[in-house]
Amino acid sequence: MALPIKGEPACRLRLDPKNGLITLVTPYDTPEPDVAKLKNVGFTAVSAGDDEYAELTVRVEGSVHGAYGLLATIADELQIEKMPLAAAVAAGVARHRNVFASRGAMTTEKEVGLLGELLFLEYLIHQIGAGPAASSWQGPLSEEHDFTFDSVHLEVKTTSSERRRHVIHGLDQLVPLRSVPLSVLSIQLTRTAPKGGRTLPQVVAQVRKIAGGHQVAVDARLASFGWQDDDADLYSTYWALRSQPRAYDVKGDFPAMRPDLVGPVVPNFALVSEVSYRVDLTDLHYDALPDPIGGFVESKES
Repeated sequence: MALPIKGEPACRLRLDPKNGLITLVTPYDTPEPDVAKLKNVGFTAVSAGDDEYAELTVRVEGSVHGAYGLLATIADELQIEKMPLAAAVAAGVARHRNVFASRGAMTTEKEVGLLGELLFLEYLIHQIGAGPAASSWQGPLSEEHDFTFDSVHLEVKTTSSERRRHVIHGLDQLVPLRSVPLSVLSIQLTRTAPKGGRTLPQVVAQVRKIAGGHQVAVDARLASFGWQDDDADLYSTYWALRSQPRAYDVKGDFPAMRPDLVGPVVPNFALVSEVSYRVDLTDLHYDALPDPIGGFVESKES
């Protein structure tokens, strides 16, 4: 089925319901549009007698309105704005990027990392209230540590391994800020049956619920992690705490690599970048956290 679009240059939409395709057909022009990196969009040039046509095809994948809207926008750019073909396609794609954006879950490492921070945030909301708890959560895009309080800053590290092995990203991650003591909060998770744990989407929903009017701040932090509600069904693993979390003060014998320690022994240290290292805290002595947040971690007496 072909639907003509009135205007110049001539455009028509060719519908292929059986294969889930919609194609915009218009006179060929150079340069060709660059669609090589677009998941659901393809481009071909075809000849019909003495004429050459450009065919821009969108695979519907459940969004007929989205695919139609994209091609209609491109036709408007061609006919109304008089854009060249390549520019019209680029403009249409910029407006309708969600039509062909791929869905993909975060890596397991990022999933458990976000889950660990949400579990601590959930605890904080019950202990100190939604407002102070949401304000203390800084998120991955902040230059602060993960959670900041007047008495202590926390870097939350979550793992699904049997030992407390955690990756430290960069030489600055474990540098105390503004002379406030810094602790690493070590959380261990394990996969479990539905009755014994919760999925990441379930924890997200619960935290949002108890955050009340502070959900906006929580959602901003979730977005910085890469969380998208449309991808919630991709996170089906049920998680539970493997052990009670522990806190480790970043001082004394804590195995932290910091610029002030590494710099003096590395030639041309200013040229070093993107350093990550792994620490195993399993057998290291652990510490307490101040009230009212101390109840989240294992006490030194237990």
